[in-house]
Amino acid sequence: MRTFFKMIRWPNLMMVILSMSFLLFLLIRPGLGLVVPAAGLSLTSFLLLVVAVLLTAMGGYVINDLKDLQTDALNKPGKNAFGTTFTGKQGWIFYWIFTVGGILAGSLLSFLLGKGSYLLIFILTAGLLWFYATRYECQPLVGNLVVAFLSALSFGLVWLYELMALQAHAVQIVHPRLLLVNELVLIYMGFAFLISLLREVVKDIEDVEGDRQTGCLTLPVIYGIQKAKNVAIAVNLSGLIASFAIQWFFYENGFNVLFLFFFLVDLLFGLVLLKLMNAVRKEHFSLLSLWIKLLMVAGVLSMGLFYFE
Repeated sequence: MRTFFKMIRWPNLMMVILSMSFLLFLLIRPGLGLVVPAAGLSLTSFLLLVVAVLLTAMGGYVINDLKDLQTDALNKPGKNAFGTTFTGKQGWIFYWIFTVGGILAGSLLSFLLGKGSYLLIFILTAGLLWFYATRYECQPLVGNLVVAFLSALSFGLVWLYELMALQAHAVQIVHPRLLLVNELVLIYMGFAFLISLLREVVKDIEDVEGDRQTGCLTLPVIYGIQKAKNVAIAVNLSGLIASFAIQWFFYENGFNVLFLFFFLVDLLFGLVLLKLMNAVRKEHFSLLSLWIKLLMVAGVLSMGLFYFE
């Protein structure tokens, strides 16, 4: 059972649940001034959305592990569940159950809201995860950008389906509130994109030896570790500049608690930058991945602070 939960990356899934819940209940709803429980997505609809995202992500993790058996044997021996605890055949069964389940949950939600064509979002997401595992992962930056885009998409989906539900209930929203929430959602989508991109590039540097031996042509394999580090530094600097800009946005809009909290985010970006510039060995980059996860956690927790504004 422990191996199964490691296979589906349960800490990542918990982060998804937390971020989607915080976004809807502590940012979007208060931001729109919604006090009527029936307005927007019902709890059942929201749970369907979360299940759809989680199952699709789980399918992506499984196929990624199936395709990375050789590379993982070199980069992290014994940690890939397939070939040890589970067989490849069992892996494919898991993959299809999770992926089809995610598409079905997303389709049901879309039809319930009268937007059946939106099921294509989940089909395309599953397709992107398939192509990531089979093709894009071993292309410089392409795979990194796909993962970063999908990380940001989970935030966008909450806002998209909440808007559809509000339209279905004919709820009238004051335009300035709608504009503000839209800006906030875009801010967090951008934040998720940059942090995920940074983490993916750092992971590629960490796994460079195994990728090189298995012919996986990632950024550090083709252009070298130093150039890959320069890309990671550029992404980190972009994140730091974005953090300053977000802080200013919070200050101008009277979000004082968030303005103060983002000094912590600035500090974390600064620490990651320093550690990145001095990183040389594999263990340095492994530690960097943990610091970047802390940045992700800080970003998610900041959404909860809207409740106190």
